This record gives sequence, C-alpha cells and structure tokens, in this order.
Amino acid sequence: MNRAVPTLTDVRHNKLCYSKDRMCAHPRQCPIHNYGGGHITVIHHHAPSAYQVRSDIQHGQFGYKGRAKILLQRSFDHGETWPQEHEVVIWDDSLPLEEKRAILQRADDPSVAREEIDLSSPDSSVYFARPATGPEGADGRPALECYAFRSGDRGHTWETVPTRVSAPSGLDYVHIDAGPWAQFSDGTQLVVGSVGGDQSNTALAVYGTDDSGLSWKYLAEVANDPTGRGRPTYGVLLLLPSGRLQCYMLNIQGIRNAIQISYSDDGGYSWSQPQPLVTWGQSPWASLTRKYAWSGARRQGVLYRSPWPLRLRDGRIVVIFGRRHLPFGMGLIVSDDDGATWSAEAVIRADASDWDLGYPVATQLDDGRIFTAYYYTQDDGNTFGGTRHIASSVFRLG
Repeated sequence: MNRAVPTLTDVRHNKLCYSKDRMCAHPRQCPIHNYGGGHITVIHHHAPSAYQVRSDIQHGQFGYKGRAKILLQRSFDHGETWPQEHEVVIWDDSLPLEEKRAILQRADDPSVAREEIDLSSPDSSVYFARPATGPEGADGRPALECYAFRSGDRGHTWETVPTRVSAPSGLDYVHIDAGPWAQFSDGTQLVVGSVGGDQSNTALAVYGTDDSGLSWKYLAEVANDPTGRGRPTYGVLLLLPSGRLQCYMLNIQGIRNAIQISYSDDGGYSWSQPQPLVTWGQSPWASLTRKYAWSGARRQGVLYRSPWPLRLRDGRIVVIFGRRHLPFGMGLIVSDDDGATWSAEAVIRADASDWDLGYPVATQLDDGRIFTAYYYTQDDGNTFGGTRHIASSVFRLG
C-alpha cells in the first residue's frame, strides 16, 4: 500500500552552537522546553575537540562526553538567536573524578535538605546525568551511574543535590534520556529509559515519581528484543488525550532495525508488542545526491536513529529521526490518527558529510511551525568529516 508523502514548506536551517575546536552533540539526551512567546531552551553535550585523532570525536563517557559540559542555551525569538549571556552549565563531566563523586554523594545523604520543586509546573525541568562515577570494574574504569537534577525556574538554576536513579533488581545499568515526561492528572510523572546488565543488551522500562522527583521508581518493562541479538532504545513517551500512553523507540539489530511503537492503557504497567512505523519500498532518499559526503565517509550507517515524537496542536503526531546511511540527514514521518497509520518518509535535509549526527529534540512554535534541534556534521576542513555542531531546522508541515 502506498503511503502519503508529507509536504514540508518554508524550510530553514540554522546553527545553535558551532566552533571548530568544539564537539557539540546529543541534545536528545537532554530536555527541550518551549515556554511560549518565543522562549525556548535546548541543552547539549559541549566539549573541546582538536579533531586530530579518533578519540577526539569518540562517543561515550570514556570519549568526548568525559570532558563535556552539559550546556543549556536559551532563545527568546523562536530559535533564531541564542545569546551566550543566557547559557547555563548544568553539569561538568570534565571535573576530577573525586570532585564529581563528592557532588553526587549528596544524593545518598538523608540529612541534606532538598529543594521544593513542583514537577507539574510548566516551569520545571529534569536532566538525567549518566556520569562514570561508580565503583571501578575489572577494566579499571568507573561504572556508569544515573542521577536526576531538577530545576524549577525554567532552567536558570539547578539543584545541587541530585536524585540517584537505580537499576531494577538484578540489573546494574539505567540510562534515561531527558525526553518529555508523561504528566498525569494526579500530579505524577512517568519517564522511560534503558535498563540492563550491560549497555549492549538492554530493555526499555518506565520509571515513575509521585514526589516531584525526590525519587524515581522502576515500574515496568516496556519492550525487549525477543531474539536476544538486538535491543530497543531511544524511548520517548506520549500521553494521548484519550489516556493511552505511547512509547516510541528504535530497535537496533535483532528482530529489526526500525522505528517502533508500543502502547499502554493502564498507565504504563502493561504494554503491547512493538510494531514498526516505517515501510520499505517508498524511500525519498534513494534518488537524492550523495555529493555532500566527504571522501572518507563511512557507508555502514543505519537508516534510522534516535526517533523523537511530537504531538501537534491539530492532533497530528510527527516523528523526527536521524539518517546515518548515505545520503546522511534528517527525516520524519507523520500520523493523523494517533499512531494507527503512518505516512511515507519525508526529508528535512540530506546535506550532512558523515553519519555522526542525529539525536533530535523538537517543539511546535507559537505560529504552528515545527522547530527541531539536533547535532550535525558538515565538511568544513576539520578531519573526520567536519565539525560536530548543534543545528536546527524550522518548517511548516502541510
């Protein structure tokens, strides 16, 4: 069955954070907020990079993230400009290990007073950090841990005493991206994250809080890969007006390499089997030019990465994703029936020089346009395909 092709108009691209001696990446692991009137905040990992050796751009806490600051940028004109004087550093992974441990150990001290922050307020935010600050393993490296930092004033200030988020019993790993939480009418919240015994074999699970983020409790598993050879990841929740809770995710290897959806009608305790949202045989990418890729571009990249769902005010749901296979870029799919059926893919842009890109966040602007921010690579003379920077696209969806 042929699927309708979404129409994008008034497409414009911009740079939020760009410097040839910096690697700026992974905004999807941090929250985005739209406070209205043009006031938007976007957060990303911001690290020095010489772009000389592979470790300069290597991902993970033992790559560039281990020397990165978590940088909040703020715009007051619908994402057109991002004044440096309004930037805020939420967390600094470049601090010495023992200094980071001393900060995080406050989470385990019951005598330390906690701030009163109402997570049901539209001015609140949570950043889930994943520092390498745990006990050293057999390889001599500290284990990854998970901590939540809250803000109650639109991200201007952040609490100095975080909340430890623990893996479910029998597991030792939890990673929560700071996607929009599901806000329930009773004032409670739900988030989704990856859990597992190691990072290569994980499931998706939901965590809830009924005390405004002073604690986060494991509630239920959302999905795993039945083959045992792959993993679902990049979960984001949407709570529909009907009360149905949806989880959008990507399955990597295993049963399929595809964007998936699962749903719950009991607040997250039980979930449907994941179903793919994309289809083969109607690709808008196949006929596009590959001229933008640098000569050393890696060609083994995947078709989909890090999907981000956004429910528009007219009820349509847009899922934005990165494409890491030639031609490299950003794309989307659309549903106009709350996820029952989906469109063909549409291209937002296809001019990246390498597959090191993606991790989008998105919001709808006051005038109905869609704003999305992500990290991107364009050949500008730096090695490994060019400078990794935070870019944005703004467009109207026909």
